[in-house]
Amino acid sequence: MSHETHRMLGQHPGRAGVAVEIMGGLLEGTPQLTQERLQALYAYWAAKRRGRPMPDRSDIDPIEMKPWLGNLMLVERKTDGDYIYRLYGSTFVNQFKVDMTGKRVSELPEQQGELLRVEYDAVVHSRMPMSRRYTATFDYTSRDKRSSWQVERSWERLAVPVAAGGDA
Repeated sequence: MSHETHRMLGQHPGRAGVAVEIMGGLLEGTPQLTQERLQALYAYWAAKRRGRPMPDRSDIDPIEMKPWLGNLMLVERKTDGDYIYRLYGSTFVNQFKVDMTGKRVSELPEQQGELLRVEYDAVVHSRMPMSRRYTATFDYTSRDKRSSWQVERSWERLAVPVAAGGDA
C-alpha cells in the first residue's frame, strides 16, 4: 500500500498564531474527546471502517457529513510528502480570512507547517486517528491599523485516516 494514496478528514483552524500548549496524541480504542461534535465525527468514521483499519474514501458520503462540513478539512498526502487541502471548511475561511483549499501545508508559516506535517504523517503511517487540544495566541489589528491586540483561543482537533482507492 502506498502512503501517498491516504487522505485524512480533520478539524482544526488553519492560520494559527503561536501555539502555547499542545496536548494529545494517537488514539487507540475509544478516544477521550471533550466536544460532542468530534465524538460524533469519530463515531461516524469508526462505523464506516466496518472492521477495517480505516474506511475508504468511497465509504464517506458527503451528505452524511453535513453536520461537520463548515469545520471539516480534507487533506491529501502528495507523492513529495507534502499535504494539500482538498477542502477547507467555511468556518475556518470566515475565522481566519483565508481559504486554504488547493493550497499546500508547505505554504503555511514554517513552524505551523512542520507541526501539521508531523501530525498528518503520524496519522497516515499509523492508520490511526489523532486528537489534539491547542491553545494559541492570535494577533489582530484594527482596520485603520491604529491598534492591535492579542486573543488566546483553545480548540480541539481530530484527524482520522481515510484510504483512497481501496487501500483500507
